[in-house]
Parts: sequence; C-alpha cells; structure tokens
Amino acid sequence: MSLVFQPIEKEESVRPFDGFPFDIKLGSSLAVLFSEPLSQAVFLAHLEAALLEKGEVYHVSVGRTSAPPVNRLLDSTKGFYFARTTRFEDVLMASREIPAGSSLVVDGFPALFGISSEGLLELVDESGSKDITLVLSHTPVVLNELDLPGEFQRNFLVPEVFDYLLAIRSASYRNHYKMGISALRLPLEWISLTGEHTIPADPVIKRVL
Repeated sequence: MSLVFQPIEKEESVRPFDGFPFDIKLGSSLAVLFSEPLSQAVFLAHLEAALLEKGEVYHVSVGRTSAPPVNRLLDSTKGFYFARTTRFEDVLMASREIPAGSSLVVDGFPALFGISSEGLLELVDESGSKDITLVLSHTPVVLNELDLPGEFQRNFLVPEVFDYLLAIRSASYRNHYKMGISALRLPLEWISLTGEHTIPADPVIKRVL
C-alpha cells in the first residue's frame, strides 16, 4: 500500500482545563502515566469532558467496574460510552468500529491481554487514519519517577509512535492541590513546552472529588 500524502490543514484542539500548559490536538495519540489514582481520575474526566464537546467519546476500562467521573463535570453525557475488557483485541476492534473523529480512551492499557508491538502500531495507525483521538493511560502500582523514559518503554512498548508522552501527578498540602506534568514528547507546535510543569489545581480537582 502506497503512502497517502495530504496538504497541511488547520487542526482543532482542546485544553482539558484552564491553566493546563498546552492543547491536545484532535486526532492525535497520547500515552499517559499517572503516579496515583487521583491524578488519573481528574485528568481523564476533564479531558473527556473537553473531547465530548467535539464528538463522541468511548472509554474502555481494563478490569475496573465503575465508570469514570466525567458526569460530575457535565449536565449531559450524551455521546459518552463506557465499556470494560481485559483483551487488547477488543480495543483494536473498537478502533475499527467507532466513528471517525471520535475519541477512544483506554484506562489501564498495559494490563490488557495480548498486547504486542505490532498490534499497538496497528491501533495507532487505525486511529490516525480515522482522526480518532487515542488516549492510552495507566496508573502503575509504583511509578519510577527517576526513569520516566524507561517507564514509557515498559508500559507502551513503542512510545516513539505517540504524539504526546505525559506523566501526571497530584499533591496536596493543607487542603490545597497542585498538579505536576512531565511532558516527554509534544507535537512540534508545543515543543518549547517539553519538560516539567506545576500548576495550581484546587478547582480542577475539587470538581471531580
């Protein structure tokens, strides 16, 4: 199959919440690691709420029984769909079946049975060909903050194929919250923001709690 070349067009994007340091481009691919469940719940809820304004969102949880708390941020969750699985093949099949221009979020991706480098490349390629915003995330029991490149290699096999590589954590002191973001990879228009960011997050986190 030959390559399909396309002209550069203006791309749409979303920002999960005010104060987040860069946009998330629609149709892009993200690999996200969280240091604890709170940052995972907060970031994914806000990102999914923002994506839902642009199209349908399909959330797949690996081994979890409860739906994500996106309903705490929106009056209506029309167009938001939730499923559970433990098999990578189910996620790959979903990428083939969901509408072009929608979003596919997988919570706990590395725990899926049957992941391979070839399968991951197919998933990213299939999503990209349909302008699906692909978000693969995980909250490991222990996140080695001293070797984040190694953590992405271990959890996402081929991290080089993702547009965004993000590690996100939250911390509180005297009932005030901050969110830390390590951006290891960003699209070219945001390349100057690669690195570490710390932002106040009281309203962002408390809206989800």
